[in-house]
Amino acid sequence: MPTQGELARPSSRHLAERVNSALAGALAAVAVAVVVAITATAWPILVLPAVGVLLVVVVAVMRLDLALMLLAAAVPLEYSVSFGGGAGSSITLVKLTGGLCFLSFIIQLATRRRHLRIDATHVMLLGILACLLVSTVAAQHLDSALPVTLRYVSYVGLYMVLSSFVGDYRTLERVVWMLSIASAVAGVLAIRNLLIGTDTRATPTYGDPNDLAYILSSVLPLTLWLLRYRGWARVFVLVLIAIISLADALTFSRGAALGLGVAFVWVLFYQRHLIRTALVPILLVLSLVAVVAVAQPQRLSKALLYKSNVASANVGHRFDSWRSALELIATHPFAGVGPGNFQYYNAQVDGRPPTSQDPTVVHNTYLDVGVEVGLPALALLLAYLATNLRRIRVAIRERIGPPSFAIAVAGAMIVAIVSALTLSEQYYAPLWLVGAMVTCIWQDMRMRQPAGSRAVRAGRLAPRA
Repeated sequence: MPTQGELARPSSRHLAERVNSALAGALAAVAVAVVVAITATAWPILVLPAVGVLLVVVVAVMRLDLALMLLAAAVPLEYSVSFGGGAGSSITLVKLTGGLCFLSFIIQLATRRRHLRIDATHVMLLGILACLLVSTVAAQHLDSALPVTLRYVSYVGLYMVLSSFVGDYRTLERVVWMLSIASAVAGVLAIRNLLIGTDTRATPTYGDPNDLAYILSSVLPLTLWLLRYRGWARVFVLVLIAIISLADALTFSRGAALGLGVAFVWVLFYQRHLIRTALVPILLVLSLVAVVAVAQPQRLSKALLYKSNVASANVGHRFDSWRSALELIATHPFAGVGPGNFQYYNAQVDGRPPTSQDPTVVHNTYLDVGVEVGLPALALLLAYLATNLRRIRVAIRERIGPPSFAIAVAGAMIVAIVSALTLSEQYYAPLWLVGAMVTCIWQDMRMRQPAGSRAVRAGRLAPRA
């Protein structure tokens, strides 16, 4: 039996963790001191802003949850904010916050303050990454392949980080809050671009409206989950839902609308007790669009006219892209044509020289992965999505996590998967971010279940006693 003195002494493991944490903090403090000293010498006027930024960096490095919040806020705002390079800038909010978040994650792994639980979905994502690297090496246009590969690497990192918060529903809820608030901000900026005449659709300053719509639509089911709050918090959530829904509608993205429509039908048939919640964004959008129609009738009618004029042409271009993709998959089944390289092969399929009007993407996530990275990567992607759908179905029945959280995650997953049928979104956050939430819920359920439970091993519910 341990003595009182032995109980008072910290274990060697805890002592090592404290030493490692103190060492990391000391190194961060030294880095801050060096940068401040250099800044004060060369650019005195930048001392205060530099100190503020560095303090945020140090705190984020020491606190993984805060770094994750910054990354969650950056995801919807990626193409609304740029650092001097416009749409083609090599530095984006997601890259900066993603690097900071992954650095914090590595430090926490090294100091044993966090553990990564590897499961089948992690292996699938790493398998896709391996296929992507092989395809990148074989790509004819490496300058187009490398940025795409780096984007996927960043989202694998996001998946690894977020999926380490197993059972930490407080942090997952904060992620939902940050995604919702940032999506509303991105929505306001996009609506502004429409109203001032910068574009005929709600469009981010440096991006495509379809990509914004994909993110907003995937976040919306998670934002609806926040309606469980009462009082002023619920009013604030309603404002967020109104902005996100209006911006989503004004992008005129049919792919995003398809995803939301399928998710609504799923709620109608399988989660009828939530039908009133699902109707909230529809009613808000109808009301707000009516307000916009009264306040800006010419702007809205012009946008609708433009969209109707290009709609049939867009459908034709999509069918042409899908046909070209299928033909290229048949000739490049294993390694594909290379990430970001479809645009260079599309004209070759038709036996004509390339033009500036040629599509740069397939406008279908699954065909895009198949043609650019190969059929093995496509098989892994489909397995990843099927695994997540099966897992979240079981989690809903087992009622794992806060009330209705698993249902909200399932709705977001349905939107992301279905919208990807008409949009190329494999290198954007929703598929991987929502999938990481599914993994957190699933692994939490595994820890709650008895070892060897059939419900967990086979993905089916064991008969209740």
